[in-house]
Amino acid sequence: MKIAYIITDYGAFNNFLAELSVNLLQKKYEIHVICSNDKVINRKDKYNYVELGINFYHLEFPRGFNFLKHLKISKKIHHLLEKIDPDLVHINFTTAAFTTLLYKKPRFPTLGTFHGLGFPVLSGRRRKIFKLVENFCFTRLDQIWLLNKVDYDIVNKTHPHKAFYYDSAGLGCDLDKFNPENFSQGSKSILKKKLEIRPDDFVITFTGRYVDFKGYHLVVRSFFEAFQKHKNLKLILLGGRDPIHPTGLSKEEEEQLLECPNIIDIGFTHEIEKYLSISDVFLFPSVKEGVPVCIIEALAMAVPVITADSRGCNELIFDYKNGLLIANPPMISDIVGKIYLLINNNEYLKKLANQARNDRTIYGRENFIEEQCEIYNLTISRSKRKEGQEVEHA
Repeated sequence: MKIAYIITDYGAFNNFLAELSVNLLQKKYEIHVICSNDKVINRKDKYNYVELGINFYHLEFPRGFNFLKHLKISKKIHHLLEKIDPDLVHINFTTAAFTTLLYKKPRFPTLGTFHGLGFPVLSGRRRKIFKLVENFCFTRLDQIWLLNKVDYDIVNKTHPHKAFYYDSAGLGCDLDKFNPENFSQGSKSILKKKLEIRPDDFVITFTGRYVDFKGYHLVVRSFFEAFQKHKNLKLILLGGRDPIHPTGLSKEEEEQLLECPNIIDIGFTHEIEKYLSISDVFLFPSVKEGVPVCIIEALAMAVPVITADSRGCNELIFDYKNGLLIANPPMISDIVGKIYLLINNNEYLKKLANQARNDRTIYGRENFIEEQCEIYNLTISRSKRKEGQEVEHA
């Protein structure tokens, strides 16, 4: 059987769909991926995909609202789909869904997974545009899959027969990789020494694109505020800039960041777990998420999380149990207050970390893979039965 994935860029495929694709290959599925050659999330490839036999077709997905550009790429996508002739098409992200579906509805069973709807968290003109775009996509999909309950409730009101909600904790993460037991005290001490982090320093970590809607500017500003009182703070930044989205910081703040010796900017890395192993808390004040993988990775590493009381985030973090929730929209004073609370209460910090450690199995990517494979099998089987064809069970 053939699966055609359509996703905005190669980096997103590598980050979110790699393990699922390899699992499907082992089940004798044929995997085709239509994406751009970009790596917005610039991490090392998890596998040698070409060697494994995954087929890639690179197209430049527009990152904007140029209708003619989207239509041109949409036609190319449909030409490729006719060539591939898949048993099922699975589109990920709003941008990929709109571009794919603009020209016409595919003649193959088509699923769309939305990693966080745009319009519910936007305002003004952008909200109207995203609402129009996403509702258009809903009408041309056979199944609409949502990662969080808030998005599901919204879509289920207008499309009750094709809106679905994943039972797994989002896409999960690799529990073998994100395992605190992999890191000895000695290895952590060596890493801290290399990064000039003292044994009594309190380490805050942020992972993600350096963009305002991920709360990057709030992380930096909150750190500067907290640092005024606690000079033993260190901030580790794991990620990088996005050329089309602002960081939210002023030029002066950018310069202050570069000059601050207590801020350690690692950039994009495939060793996130290594840096989480020496972190005391993970700070992620984003309000535009589906179910954030970065929070899942932190929890799997038994690192308590401070995040916004916003959709997706508050389905992972239970206030005062495995982390702390801050009001939505997040305020710097609230973030700083939560940081102070954990700095001054080490026993409570350990309690939060222990709860995250006890819940580790919930966060495994294998849960998502198992559920997604079952969805594929059921969808393809129903499609074959409808066509009166014999079904081959993987």
